[in-house]
Amino acid sequence: MLVHDGELLVCTLDPVPVSPTGSEIRVEHFTPPLSGLEEARHLGRLVFLEICAFVVEHFEQVQAVSFAFTRPVTMLAGATQHSADRAEIMHRIGIENVQVAPKPSAVPGHFVVTGVWLYTERNLAALNEVLGELRALYRDRPIGSDPKGGAGVIRRLIAGWRAES
Repeated sequence: MLVHDGELLVCTLDPVPVSPTGSEIRVEHFTPPLSGLEEARHLGRLVFLEICAFVVEHFEQVQAVSFAFTRPVTMLAGATQHSADRAEIMHRIGIENVQVAPKPSAVPGHFVVTGVWLYTERNLAALNEVLGELRALYRDRPIGSDPKGGAGVIRRLIAGWRAES
């Protein structure tokens, strides 16, 4: 599965395992890592909601989407916050029994956040509400136009000054 924003390839999901009955898919490996894009915004959240929405809109036989998100973060505090953010967004769209657990690896602060989104009218409404909120964050500034770090701050300041002139 290829995820695009216009012409920009945001990520590839490979593989996307499907249950034998075709009623559940599993989403877990984004390639290339979303962190490869220079974004200060949390692009991963938007991508996982877009994937969920796309699947339920185009594949009516899919009644459940299971997620397993993991990303090594070098600082433990950052990993804890990323995991908490993922869990919070999963709860907001109706995923029950969200699990956050350390993942055995050589990298400290490597957590996996898992859960299963079931297709119900209530969960679909919650998904669409949260997806609308996140889409609004990208409406005026497309993906890839919000770089991180000092260079991004300088570019935004210059753009603001130019707009004032």
